[in-house]
Amino acid sequence: MNSLPVNRLQSGFSLPEILTVLAIIGVIAAIAIPAYSGLTGKAESVEATDFVESLNRASFRFSQANWDLPVAANNAATTDEFLVLRSLQYAWPRSALKPGSPYFGQNYNPTASSDTTRHRIRWNGRTFDLLRPGTTGSGFLKPFTGADFTAANHAFPNGYKPAGMR
Repeated sequence: MNSLPVNRLQSGFSLPEILTVLAIIGVIAAIAIPAYSGLTGKAESVEATDFVESLNRASFRFSQANWDLPVAANNAATTDEFLVLRSLQYAWPRSALKPGSPYFGQNYNPTASSDTTRHRIRWNGRTFDLLRPGTTGSGFLKPFTGADFTAANHAFPNGYKPAGMR
């Protein structure tokens, strides 16, 4: 038997082959990275829309069990948003327990913002609206890090009355 020894220098990839593979990976990455950033922007918009729907469901349940929230819209400030939110978060005492109370989680503690580069949530007088980036107006800032939810619930002062309560 006449076997030829395998030359170790011939096994493996040549420099042009490695450079070609790296160039192909670079082109794929150049295409994929902008597409990924577009997906995250859409995902944030969907998440913010879903959150606004949750707030609107809570205000609807509040209106069904109690009364309509008579809070006029104030586009210049966020006092109206906080008034409605705190009414939805109020846990009625046992003596006056309302069905479904509290209507929204008491650990949601948003911050006010008028930053036009971020998603914000605004009260329009009947429901909550989503202000997308590029839209002017103030409202609750919608961060996507969970920073608007805290470990401690909102503390209501003694004698607190929800919006519209007589």
